[in-house]
Amino acid sequence: MKKLLAAALLCSAAATPALAQNYRYYGALDYGTLNLSGAGSYSSPGALTLSGGYHFMPNVAGEAGITLIDGASANIPGVGRVNFSQSIVSAVAVGTMPINANFNVFGKAGVGLHNGEINGLPDDLIFGFGGQFLLNPKLGFRLQYESLGRTKVSNTSTRADLSRLSFGATYNF
Repeated sequence: MKKLLAAALLCSAAATPALAQNYRYYGALDYGTLNLSGAGSYSSPGALTLSGGYHFMPNVAGEAGITLIDGASANIPGVGRVNFSQSIVSAVAVGTMPINANFNVFGKAGVGLHNGEINGLPDDLIFGFGGQFLLNPKLGFRLQYESLGRTKVSNTSTRADLSRLSFGATYNF
């Protein structure tokens, strides 16, 4: 899977852009429902991400952001009900491949710090993919799936995998 993702990012970087890119910086705001999986049962809280990026080349960008997760809860065997909050600071590389002048697909891969601590790779690996519709050269809307790594549930030794389907907007400036 990692080799496939790396190959896809390299291929998208080499693709010729369908729309010339005059804008280097961008901001994004995404919201979606988080899916937690692991030992026990988990709620599905909402998650908001605020991020910013820089296009190094027309099809390659670096993006940094913070994801804030609404209060989550879990019923963990042997522990009981646990409420916890989570935030993730992330840095990812984004590869984009234009399909036409108004639509592109993208993939992303990088690392995230869960609540400001490093849990240890591969727990902190983040990857995702999605599509973006460009309303005009400055404004776009995107739908994406992300695997946000693995987090430690507060006050327990239990870890949960985090994934999210989100909808958001990007603004180039």
